[in-house]
Amino acid sequence: MSIMQHIFKYVLGLFLFLFQGSLSSQSKTCVVKGKVTTEAGKVIELVTIKLNQFTIGFTDKYGEFHATIPKNNTYALSTHHLSFESYTTKLKTTEKDTIFITIKLHEKTNLLPDIDISATNKPETLVGKPNYSIYDFDFYEDKLVLLTSKNELKRSDIKLTDYSGKEFMSLPIPVEAGEAQKFFHDYLGNTNILCKDSILRIEISDNFFLITGITKKEYERSLKPVNDTANGNFYYNDQNPDYPAFNYYYLSKSDPKQHKLLYNVINRSLMDLYNFEYYYLPPRGQLEARRLAETYKVDKKVIAALMSGFTRSKFYEPLYAPLFVLKDTVCLFNHYNDRIFHFDKENKLIDSVTINYHHPKNWHTWKKQLFVDDSENKVYALFKNGANVSLKLIDHQTGMIKGVHKFANITADKIKIKDGYAYYIYRPFESTQEKFLYREIIRIRKE
Repeated sequence: MSIMQHIFKYVLGLFLFLFQGSLSSQSKTCVVKGKVTTEAGKVIELVTIKLNQFTIGFTDKYGEFHATIPKNNTYALSTHHLSFESYTTKLKTTEKDTIFITIKLHEKTNLLPDIDISATNKPETLVGKPNYSIYDFDFYEDKLVLLTSKNELKRSDIKLTDYSGKEFMSLPIPVEAGEAQKFFHDYLGNTNILCKDSILRIEISDNFFLITGITKKEYERSLKPVNDTANGNFYYNDQNPDYPAFNYYYLSKSDPKQHKLLYNVINRSLMDLYNFEYYYLPPRGQLEARRLAETYKVDKKVIAALMSGFTRSKFYEPLYAPLFVLKDTVCLFNHYNDRIFHFDKENKLIDSVTINYHHPKNWHTWKKQLFVDDSENKVYALFKNGANVSLKLIDHQTGMIKGVHKFANITADKIKIKDGYAYYIYRPFESTQEKFLYREIIRIRKE
């Protein structure tokens, strides 16, 4: 059995276990039907609808949406649209089969301030205190979740604040969890903390939160592989960072046995080097590679590449070919054959477009990181030239670069995009100031 088949079998077992349990627990469901309008009653289309921060769809041309959810639960339902104020409410399902909800949104009076287009983009300090630094952050409805520390991450705290820096609650990360590393925002909308020795989840309700544990098995098998959900499917991958190929799959929510291959990603030139490592081993090494391959039921060339240390050398880099759902279209950014692939609701390939933004003249400036602004359905690529940081807006329909945003603060770190803003952590050069959280409006200009 090849390593890909082995991983395929492993991931399939995970999802059969995970979602069969989910289906049995959701045997009783109700349909939520809603309509979104302006205060004057005019329907609004393409409003993002979220339940517990998880996108369930968009309003249609009639301003309507619907979703099937379990009964006897309470959800946080929210709307997001660039031209209207966000709206959040608690939705409690009962024994009724259908729930109707009407939402009226307030139009934003000043979406963007009047500015001189030649003026310097002035960033806004959101949260910053002289007695601690911010090392990572995440979003929760209209609040911020912060990973903070006074000195080093061996002793760190989680803080819940609003966008003005008002602190609602703070809890220390248990020492037993090990040194905190970073946040992981999973496809369910949860904020998780990856620590040296364990994984924790932040359970938030209103202005309070709890820190609970997650097993590494649950994280590795149920959360980390899943990229997104849409069109009644879960989209996930079987990527192993030590192998230069992986697959994307989709799994039907209604039938966990409907597990199908979407696309295979492979870096062919790197794969050739990877496979050749076996022939560079001395005879005794080749014999050992064959023995281990037989024991673990994987290809001898995989064993050889791991034995030789090739995957830890300067010649090897893990693959980066992310998948995003933009509206109802699945977009796969394959940087190894220079194309964006578009798939429809039935997971059929619609078309593909050529990309070259990842081949800049200064090749080292491309940082192999894409960001998606869900509210605007925009994709940005990250570039760093020395200390200067910039985002390039990529038209995911054509593959072309539409313009660039240059950060006012150099060395901006931990960048995240939301509602037309770039959020990041920054400590001024040669300053005694701690690391603060900033944001600035993304202003795209021609290169």
